[in-house]
Amino acid sequence: MSKTLKVAEVSELKSGECKTVEVDGQTLALFNVDGTFYAIDNTCSHVGAPLGDGELIGNDVTCPLHGAQFDVTCGKALSGPARGDVKSFPVSLEGDDVLVELE
Repeated sequence: MSKTLKVAEVSELKSGECKTVEVDGQTLALFNVDGTFYAIDNTCSHVGAPLGDGELIGNDVTCPLHGAQFDVTCGKALSGPARGDVKSFPVSLEGDDVLVELE
C-alpha cells in the first residue's frame, strides 16, 4: 500500500538544487532539474554517503565521497564505485507542494 506525502514546497528548490528530506522514516534526496522534481534514496550504494550533498549536473548527481554517479530521474548507477542502483520515488506537484509516493 503506497502513500503520498508532502516533502517540500516548490519555492524551496531552484533549478539545479538538491535538498535532503526526512519522510516517514526514510531519508530522500530531492532534486529540481529544470523545474521537474525527482526523489531518490539519499544513500549511495557504495558506502552509504549522502547523495543529497552531491553535485547535480543535468540529471546526474555525483556522490560527494568517492564520485559515483547516479541518474536522479530513475536512480540508475552511471559509474563506479557504485555497487548498484538506488531506489527512486514518484514525485508529483499539487499547487506549491512537492509530494513523494512511498510504498
